[in-house]
Amino acid sequence: MDISEIRFAKSGDVNIAYQVYGSGPDVVSIPPIISNVELSWEEETYRRARERLGRHQRIIEFDKRGIGGSDRFETLPTLEERIGDIQAVMDAEGIERASVTGLSEGGIMAQLFAARHPERVDRLVLINSMFGLSAYDELQAYSDTPVPPMEEIVARVAGAVESWGREPEVFVDLFAPSQNDNAAFVRWMARLQRQSATLADMKRQLESVLGLDANEHLSEIKAPTLVVNVTGDRIFHPASGRFLADKIPGARHVEFPGDDHLCWIMPDWPALADCTIEFITGETPQSVNPRRFATVLFTDIVGSTARAAELGDQAWRVALESHDRIAWKVVGRHRGNLVKNTGDGLLVTFDTPSDAIACTSELADELAHERIAIRAGLHAGEVQVRGDGDIGGLCVNFAARVQQAARDGSTWVSSTVRDLLLGTDASFEDRGEHSLKGIEGDWRLYEHVR
Repeated sequence: MDISEIRFAKSGDVNIAYQVYGSGPDVVSIPPIISNVELSWEEETYRRARERLGRHQRIIEFDKRGIGGSDRFETLPTLEERIGDIQAVMDAEGIERASVTGLSEGGIMAQLFAARHPERVDRLVLINSMFGLSAYDELQAYSDTPVPPMEEIVARVAGAVESWGREPEVFVDLFAPSQNDNAAFVRWMARLQRQSATLADMKRQLESVLGLDANEHLSEIKAPTLVVNVTGDRIFHPASGRFLADKIPGARHVEFPGDDHLCWIMPDWPALADCTIEFITGETPQSVNPRRFATVLFTDIVGSTARAAELGDQAWRVALESHDRIAWKVVGRHRGNLVKNTGDGLLVTFDTPSDAIACTSELADELAHERIAIRAGLHAGEVQVRGDGDIGGLCVNFAARVQQAARDGSTWVSSTVRDLLLGTDASFEDRGEHSLKGIEGDWRLYEHVR
């Protein structure tokens, strides 16, 4: 998939950072309260969602003013100024008309833009969208269950902002509770927070969005509109989506089970993504081939429990963040697909075993500079690609068992990988036959000699 470098559009005196990726009809994506168009690729679930959307659409995604790669502001921007940022990005790309997707408070920008500039909006998608808080008292009429008081919601969000960059688990619990037990996601969120905004930036951002209100313009929206809500969203009750769909002429409202305001990381994100793709393109996304050949790499940090006890929680978190950052960089250089971060290890696939071996060697060397040692295991064969982008099958289990058999600090491979690399510069030493848990028979394993 084509992914552009970060570009900048001038909106008055403010530079708006944006990125273009994918192919298909143009879609302008307005993000939620936290965004960084560059760092979002470095978390596997976010990346899979973007890749799935990008297979069907050409997406122009930008960081709102005040966050990510865009300029900061001192004076709180008006909603009119914010929709000027949408125009600036479209003009910079020479786009006269596009579909517009707004998430969270990005949705309120999308609402006013669609109302004020109907000639530039083909279709409108609002996902877990904010609404003008002047209508908060009306929401109860759209729900059979109590809608939490506005003051309670604002207090929750303000509490998450107060923990910015220091206790990311507070933000994750409110915005993405399905990831509460995913240590790698929590670490990535901490890095995303620190590299996207300061605490002062976020306080200004929160103050600026609470006053945004497009309610009186909802009836002016002419574009076909899809309103999507996650039923367990802890920020905006689904009643807010029902309200928006009722006020926007002809709007369709769809709800998905889940608890995550940041919907692209919830367990059933592919269903939500496909719903929006079908609405925008008019075509139902076709499922990809569920099986393909790959070289599978598993890594594990040696002695992670003892190392964590030695360093202490804070220093160990910093070390793991270094591990994650280096892994993303090195895997990308060797054309790998980082399927998942397992907490203190990785699952990666490659098209060729030579890329896999080269990546593993470089990764081990770079991590050694951070005093992090890894053991690695490689196997090659057919893998089953699941709907959410994860993989499974015997090949994956085999690679995991090879990694578990490897000695500390070494890379072991199956005989399959060794045979595929015959005639290359790769060298191996025979480590004998091994019985691998869950795998029938005895298997000869080899250690890669660097």
